[in-house]
Amino acid sequence: MKSFDPEDARLKENFIYGQQYTASGDILNRSDNGEPLIYTVDVPSIDESSMYDGYRWGKFEYAVGSTNRLSNDWPLFRYADILLMKAESLMRSGASGAGALVTKVRERAFKENPDKAVVTDEELLLGSNYDYGRRDTYSTTDDGGDDILYGRFLDELGWEFTQEGRRRQDLIRFGVFTTKSWFSHDASASYRNLYPIPQQALLTNSNLQQNAGY
Repeated sequence: MKSFDPEDARLKENFIYGQQYTASGDILNRSDNGEPLIYTVDVPSIDESSMYDGYRWGKFEYAVGSTNRLSNDWPLFRYADILLMKAESLMRSGASGAGALVTKVRERAFKENPDKAVVTDEELLLGSNYDYGRRDTYSTTDDGGDDILYGRFLDELGWEFTQEGRRRQDLIRFGVFTTKSWFSHDASASYRNLYPIPQQALLTNSNLQQNAGY
């Protein structure tokens, strides 16, 4: 959350935070002590957090009362994804134009301050703004993100596609998933870039071999 620019509309539009209210506009209180329910940005631990720790996901809003047939639509193809795929291809091949494409995507998020939407080709080659490292009640590490190749572009993917189920693959593609720590995740061996083949599949097909490391 803290890596978002405060003026980035994607922060306000995609997350639920701060004081919460009922449908009628009254202050919503916590069920444990009756105090106002205020979602805060920090989460001390994945195992030891209270009901007010951390922002909530709100990108794909669904109707109140929905059960197993949610009213929100999940995008399979997005124009922003097409633009950023092209931008990444240009960037990795050393061609120009990636910054202009990323800027086009960012313009939607910075309508009130268009200058902040502008990103150059050179900026996309910089390291990540995200301060990688494990930080919870059990341990603290400081990995940083300055050393990540194309780290700024990886940040752009995170800001644009938050909550869309693709972050793991992006981290793998940029060589970060097993080399960095974050929240309650520790850096690990590279074999974890692949999932293990399910045991039932191995028993069913003798031609399959388990992925290395499992």
